[in-house]
Amino acid sequence: MSCFLVCSSRAIKKNQDLLPETPLLNLFYDDFWGTPLTHSGSHKSYRPLCVLSFRLNYYLGEFSPWGYHLGNILLHVLVTAIFTKFVRIFLRDDFPTFTAGLLFAAHPVHTEAVAGIVGRADVGACLFFLLALLCYIQYVKYRDHVTSSEAPFLGLLCIVGTAIFTTASMLTKEQGVTVIAVCAVYDLFVHSKVQIANIVSFKWVSDSFANSQMSTFLVWLAVSNASQVVLKGREL
Repeated sequence: MSCFLVCSSRAIKKNQDLLPETPLLNLFYDDFWGTPLTHSGSHKSYRPLCVLSFRLNYYLGEFSPWGYHLGNILLHVLVTAIFTKFVRIFLRDDFPTFTAGLLFAAHPVHTEAVAGIVGRADVGACLFFLLALLCYIQYVKYRDHVTSSEAPFLGLLCIVGTAIFTTASMLTKEQGVTVIAVCAVYDLFVHSKVQIANIVSFKWVSDSFANSQMSTFLVWLAVSNASQVVLKGREL
């Protein structure tokens, strides 16, 4: 028997974009609830990749709730694994890394996102957010520490991966765009170790460009923002 909460019912049972006869292209013109973005009653939540995952659930089991909940759980497991890999960069040792991963997996703050079917937007955006950040962390290593002839090519792959995963995060939930700021903070304060005093004096700007730091990031930032403007322009 099908049983959905009110918000899940509207996003799934009443969402025509889940049905096979609805063209896939409609996902990129409708909001999260299946209403055209140009409609005055649209919620303006633009999350086509999340809706696409719901459509896959419908294809596999139509409106059977367990499939949707299973999808959320599997996503949470995957996000936990990637988060554990991420924190290992900073914690390094096995025990604190395992503890951080365990706390992330079991923390009650994730209850609504994992237990609620529509919370998949948060879990999915987090997945691509972490992947984008990991790609960028790897990119700055190749950018500043060239140790082989393959480094420039691998660095290019990483920055392209960052752009792809950032776009995927934004298309899963709008807040995914914040990974751009997080990448900038990591580059400046963690990797490049820029001091607050240098930021106030704008010394970091000349130093960064003199060392070819942040230039590629700023180009990628402009491209990512441009893509977001184009996507959100569909709402107008």
